[in-house]
Amino acid sequence: MRRIFALFALAAGLSIPAAGAPSAVADEHAAPPGLGIRLVDVPVTAADDPRARVYIIDHVKPGSLLERRVQVVNKTGHAADIALYSAAAEVREGSFAGLEGRTENELSSWTTVTPSVARLGSGEQTFANVAIKVPSEASRDERYAAVWAETTTPPSVPGGITQVSRVGVRIYLSVGLGGEPASDFVIQSFTAERDDAGVPLVEVTARNTGGRALDLSGQLRLTDGPGGLSAGPFDMELGTTLGIGETEPVTVALGQELPDGPWTANVTMRSGLLIRTARATLTFPAGPGAAESVTTDAADAAISPWLLVVGAAVALAALFGLVVAWRRRERECSSGS
Repeated sequence: MRRIFALFALAAGLSIPAAGAPSAVADEHAAPPGLGIRLVDVPVTAADDPRARVYIIDHVKPGSLLERRVQVVNKTGHAADIALYSAAAEVREGSFAGLEGRTENELSSWTTVTPSVARLGSGEQTFANVAIKVPSEASRDERYAAVWAETTTPPSVPGGITQVSRVGVRIYLSVGLGGEPASDFVIQSFTAERDDAGVPLVEVTARNTGGRALDLSGQLRLTDGPGGLSAGPFDMELGTTLGIGETEPVTVALGQELPDGPWTANVTMRSGLLIRTARATLTFPAGPGAAESVTTDAADAAISPWLLVVGAAVALAALFGLVVAWRRRERECSSGS
């Protein structure tokens, strides 16, 4: 029997039976009580970044030592021996996926979790230290792995299936000399659709133009509809991780019957502190199917908070230069008189 692992990074207890397959990621959705894990330590410099509160995200130089703590909670209803370890992950096709079992890659081989096994009674919790020792010869790149908490339940009958449950915290580690690679993305197009039941959907296609993987979320609003109607905001489907250089659609389920249009679609997408907006005119098909994709209004693209800071600094520098020039000219005029 094929069963799927699931990777979470939540404060709530989680329990997902699994074995023998790549691990798909579920982002910030409610889960039943069970085995849980969450990140405890957040760097002061990243305290405002919502991604850094749930995932281990950093940029370090070769030869660095990175340390974090995770909290593990047993809400399974019985005592359990919990294995704690790191294993490989990858970003592909719009998802952050943990690889099968204890598959290793460079990042997981650099990562040590202490203790490696924790015995927890029902309702008990403990902390574990995560240490990532980056070799001095490590090449410049972003790498992915996960810190896992795992329990194994023997088969209830001879010859039965062993149940394996694991939950984890993602690791996004950028390695290289100098500053962190800039994160950026563009919203390229919208596609208006109706599913087989006639429910309207919008696919928003985004492209990662920066040097770090992104976890996208956002909202869509519809305005200027027939008769001046407006609708929304509608939340984007969570769980889309956009790899470096990748282009992927993000689905927005509108969840109600809407006139075909035309509508003005306004989208705000974010990854951490990075925010982008776009706008386009959409008309939904009369029946099931997809309309032609519409390119977004690039002029509405929002500006990264860091670019705003740089822009403000340039403006202040220019203003300072004008003040200095004005005072110099005033002194020259005074001397000439």
